Amino acid sequence: MDYLVRLERLVIEGIKNVEYGELVFDELSQVKRNECNDLHSVLGIYGQNGSGKTTALETAQILKRVLSGEKLPEDIGQYISNESHRAKIECTFYIKSQSFTQLVTYIFVIAKPREKEGNAYDIIDEKMLSKEYSYSEKKWLSQKTLFEVKNNEIVFKKLFNKFSYENYVGLKVTKEIEVGSSFFFHTRNLAHIVSDLKEKNEEKLIEVLKILNRYAQTGLIIIQNDLMGSINLNTRMPVNVYLSDHSSLTLGNIAINLLEPSELKKDIFTDFEKVIIQIDTVLNAIVPTLNIEIMNKKEQLMKDGSLGYGFEVVSKRNGKYIPLRYESEGIKRIISVTSSLIAMYNHSSICLMIDEFDSGIFEYLLGELIEIIYESAKGQFIFTSHNLRALEKLPYKSIILTTTNPQNRYIHFHGVKSNNNVRDFYYTSIMLGGQKEILYQETKNYKIKRAFRIEKVCKRSRERKQ
Repeated sequence: MDYLVRLERLVIEGIKNVEYGELVFDELSQVKRNECNDLHSVLGIYGQNGSGKTTALETAQILKRVLSGEKLPEDIGQYISNESHRAKIECTFYIKSQSFTQLVTYIFVIAKPREKEGNAYDIIDEKMLSKEYSYSEKKWLSQKTLFEVKNNEIVFKKLFNKFSYENYVGLKVTKEIEVGSSFFFHTRNLAHIVSDLKEKNEEKLIEVLKILNRYAQTGLIIIQNDLMGSINLNTRMPVNVYLSDHSSLTLGNIAINLLEPSELKKDIFTDFEKVIIQIDTVLNAIVPTLNIEIMNKKEQLMKDGSLGYGFEVVSKRNGKYIPLRYESEGIKRIISVTSSLIAMYNHSSICLMIDEFDSGIFEYLLGELIEIIYESAKGQFIFTSHNLRALEKLPYKSIILTTTNPQNRYIHFHGVKSNNNVRDFYYTSIMLGGQKEILYQETKNYKIKRAFRIEKVCKRSRERKQ
């Protein structure tokens, strides 16, 4: 890989119950000092139910779609704050290529255009800023604007003059048609923008746009809980796959049928076999008595007439083959995410995000996995969890706490001493406070007990009415 990309900061405004929240990797302080020889980043997000943990990953998924050139999700209105009716997402990336080292900040606003009341949500504003590191001066240079778009118009005149009139009209028309897409990163527009900028010798801007577009497609991996629903139903098991070599299947998700043989086209199946071998190696190290294999492989014609294979993925324990549907939810979740974990562990420009990473995983094993990832992984890892084992394995700067304040939804620990047990410290902070924000919306045991007795209360009420 001829470039390095790291997500350093994500700011969320107006998404679901997060009026404002900022997540920052601890490594950003190293980057600002240009001490980037030993970057390793893990962020564990902890907090009570409904406090914004999953929202962080959902926001990252929106960012991924926008940078990839796709449109906003059709249900984007469900994510936007009911109070402000607009959302703002800001992210900062550390990018190092053969020609430059930059801190790039990308900002976009989602709202309904004022002149089009009642229409779908759109990306109405975009802006990209950059600070470049000068190796000759040994410092970060002043921040510069790379581009700025407001209401489908490039307002940064220095860039506006780089485009031919015909191409600029075409860019605006595409944006008008593809409501909900980025002016710059939409697949069609990006190709024309690169073409015009190349004639104006804007090679650095071209490189930034291409790198972020590629990073969003192959380097930003987000595994949300909605993908895991079929595991709970015991019908299908999604396998998140990642192959770093040149392949028809670089990054994606394959749903394995747990009730009958699965089918894949020949080229995809060839890559999938490699993924299963990778997963088996790691799985056997995690659970020494367990292996997975592909069985009953049969060449066959697919519905579209192409060549493919029918097959089954089975587990193997003590020499005996077992259908995967009989394995525990935890084992199936581990199998599902292992390929992505391998990719993140080995590649510096991959940021893997997993919602409820602890689900179904034995607490001790969870702690060992997180410790190994923090100490040795090359990529970045963000996870949400309810199990507090990670607090005993990670430095406190790698923990994000959700708060009860929607205007400051994410904070780091405050006041932790070197001899503190972070897990115990968290409990103390919940019960006694001491952090910059309240971490837990207090519950009353007597109210919970009364609520559980609702059946008796209703019965007495009915008797009184009679």
